[in-house]
Amino acid sequence: MGAIFLTASARALDVGPLSESHKARIVANCTSAKTSLQQLHRSDASLRVNRGQLYESISTKLMARLNSRLALNRLDGSELVASAARYERSLAQFRATYQTYEEQLSALLRINCQKQPESFYYRALEVRERRKDVAQIIADLNRYTVEYHQTFERFLSDFRTTTG
Repeated sequence: MGAIFLTASARALDVGPLSESHKARIVANCTSAKTSLQQLHRSDASLRVNRGQLYESISTKLMARLNSRLALNRLDGSELVASAARYERSLAQFRATYQTYEEQLSALLRINCQKQPESFYYRALEVRERRKDVAQIIADLNRYTVEYHQTFERFLSDFRTTTG
């Protein structure tokens, strides 16, 4: 029996060595698992492009332009700027986190699960965790979009009150 090298993520998930029956199930389902992962890879790539463009548009065509106009008109948009900054930090995290996820998914697809069922399994666990990370960042971006809108609504209400 060969030595088993668990990745840091697998150790963090408290995953031990696979049983022989578990390895046999991985080998038996290898083709369908790879097919499903390839479909996931394609659909996630498309979603990444579409979401990425949307998030970039929100940042550059909405937030940055509005904040710029407020500054040019010498209006206090500091809360909007702070909100946009949080969004921008999250957008940068989205780019980096998605890149890591995509690299790990690609590495998983290169593993021959019939010959290396354990490596395949542990890499799949890592990919699952990276995908969860991406989902969390997407939730953050959505939350910051709502936050920006709510901040804008307060700004608008205050502006209308003071300019009457």
